[in-house]
Amino acid sequence: MISIAICSHDRSVDVALCLSALAPQLSGHADEVVVVDSCSTPKHAAVLRSLAAEYGANFIRLDTPGLSLARNAALAAANGEWVAYLDDDAIPFSDWLSALHLAIENGGSDLAALGGLTEPFWPEQPVPGHITPRWLIYLSCNQDKVRRSVREGAKVCGANLAFRRESLLAAGGFHKELGRIGDRLIGGEESLAVRLLLRRGLEVMYEPAVRVWHRIAHDRLTLDWIRRRAYWEGVTEVILGSAAGDPIPRRLAIPKLAASALVFGGLYALTRDPDFLIRSQLAAGALATRFKPPLEPSTPASVNKAAA
Repeated sequence: MISIAICSHDRSVDVALCLSALAPQLSGHADEVVVVDSCSTPKHAAVLRSLAAEYGANFIRLDTPGLSLARNAALAAANGEWVAYLDDDAIPFSDWLSALHLAIENGGSDLAALGGLTEPFWPEQPVPGHITPRWLIYLSCNQDKVRRSVREGAKVCGANLAFRRESLLAAGGFHKELGRIGDRLIGGEESLAVRLLLRRGLEVMYEPAVRVWHRIAHDRLTLDWIRRRAYWEGVTEVILGSAAGDPIPRRLAIPKLAASALVFGGLYALTRDPDFLIRSQLAAGALATRFKPPLEPSTPASVNKAAA
């Protein structure tokens, strides 16, 4: 049994599209859907509750916002052996659920997580020409066509990522200091979970047959958005390493970050190449965060308390 978790804050229209694509796939499967309302405003909260009832999904309302809190709430409430997380703006392909079941069945007993392919669904055609491959990564898209292990270099994306429930709970769930909260674009909660699973000797696979579309909002095609997103990714990198208890890598050394922010910022001013903007802001966000006290490493007790 798979518990499919959709966590949302003020995006009930996206959830409606996700559920409408998912509903036909549930026939013949003893799976469940969990919709978590992460402190949405009353208008969206009412629609989310109504959608959950319409599609027979379990509904959880949280009065404190935060993606990690929402994901932990779904994890705590799930009845399935596996919990599959879909972003609220993801639209599963028509064979997504059957492909996920097959991938899990074919995985070994040490398989603890499985990520799938995430295709961008652009708001307009043709595809915007200024979106570089580096920018695409920050849109939570992964179009790799090769099935392989994360240990072999595969990447997995939180928009389309399933975990063995027991393994994720044992690893501590999702760290409460990571994950989106309002306009704070910190991510990395699923990356930390994957890192901790690998550290326990478990397997994490990428399976391109498990496919979703990821709807791209207009504002994510602007330089203002990618500037903010890259900055917060730099923040995330430092917090993620601290939460995992890892030593600071050379690429996050303060002199290197300062030089990168300056050099890539200058190159962007000269060329207007968005990749240089991304790299300069990534360094700037990490540099700013290096001057703040580190977080305590994640522990199962602290994270599971947040999910209660």
